[in-house]
Amino acid sequence: MRDLALLSTLPARVRIGRRIVCAQLSILLALILSGCLGAEPIEPTQINEPATQPAPTEQPDWILEGWDLVWHDEFEGETINLDNWTFDIGGSGWGNSESQFYTDRPENARIEDGMLLIEARQEDFQGRGYTSARLKTENLQAWAYGRIEARLKLPTGQGIWSAFWMLGENFTQVGWPRSGEIDIMENIGDPHTVYGTVHGPGYSGGNGIGSPFTLMGSELDQEFHTYAVEWEPGEIRWYVDETLFNKVTDTDVPGAWVFDHPFFIILNLAVGGVWPGYPDETTTFPQQYRIDYVRVYQDPALESIELRTSSIHVANIDFVLEETGDELEATVFVTVLTEDGEPVENAVVNGGWLGAKRGWDSQAKTDAKGIAGPFRAIDNPLSAGISFCVTDLTGSQMEYQKEENVITCVQVEP
Repeated sequence: MRDLALLSTLPARVRIGRRIVCAQLSILLALILSGCLGAEPIEPTQINEPATQPAPTEQPDWILEGWDLVWHDEFEGETINLDNWTFDIGGSGWGNSESQFYTDRPENARIEDGMLLIEARQEDFQGRGYTSARLKTENLQAWAYGRIEARLKLPTGQGIWSAFWMLGENFTQVGWPRSGEIDIMENIGDPHTVYGTVHGPGYSGGNGIGSPFTLMGSELDQEFHTYAVEWEPGEIRWYVDETLFNKVTDTDVPGAWVFDHPFFIILNLAVGGVWPGYPDETTTFPQQYRIDYVRVYQDPALESIELRTSSIHVANIDFVLEETGDELEATVFVTVLTEDGEPVENAVVNGGWLGAKRGWDSQAKTDAKGIAGPFRAIDNPLSAGISFCVTDLTGSQMEYQKEENVITCVQVEP
């Protein structure tokens, strides 16, 4: 919208008042000659320059009602915006024995027809048989909560794996899966099915918590579809074209809920791997993954939420050994507190047994009193004693301070 110019002039009475005085004195010629001719020159009327007013802020008509658009890339430039994206480079297999070498070459990632194009090619490169690209916003942009969406046209074929996902920005500090992973969309070459999943400590890899979505009547490589998550404290929901197909809450995961901190976005196209398998004679190349846009919205009601961090430690291990028939059964409960002495709910305690004939329940969550358990085992009569040790402790947005542990291991001799 063009700026409106506001024309401002001096009032007419002020502007012409000096001329009126001279005209009235014209009757007295001598006075006119001595007065008006001797008067200072009349200053020209001053007209203000048009004032430039700021244009009303206009938002694109595609912005979702009730959400604040906080970041987006429409891929409308000539090249990939390096203020938004960086590249992962390499061919290490990426933890899944994948076959591609990721590059930052335009052959594998470029802007084309107003969208981001990631292309997997069958070619020998750096000792690998395929090339592709993996883009991310790590160290550039990260967000906690909101609606994260992209409009995508997917490649399909045996051994082709396209993904739109997020990793916790603390990934380099705590590693995976403690950082958390949110898979907004994964497709393993099936032209009808995508997956939405979360991974965290105790539910990673093949044990991730998620659900598939099958879109009948449309092939994912023929049409664009919108894939999104809506993420809030304690809950994540998955959508395809506004159809809700999956929801996971903090009570649905067997380990710690590690999704209450900022995450960054990743877009990649992998070739081969343990999951989804490897290309065969039916797989064609090049494969193209088209991204029309990526947008991040946030709920104004959540903008004031401060992400709290706290340190936690083991405050007590309660160990009971009692006879059950001809055996001795050990039972352990672990208490977890913050540095302020407050109980920690939903922290995950991992533990291990020594001197046990058999043990159960090596992982447990704390309850509202900060107590995890029971951890149970049967004593080995051939050992000198039985002991239990806490091996790890994880809490949502909490740092495990091992040096603050009151106790770590307990040993009991029968």
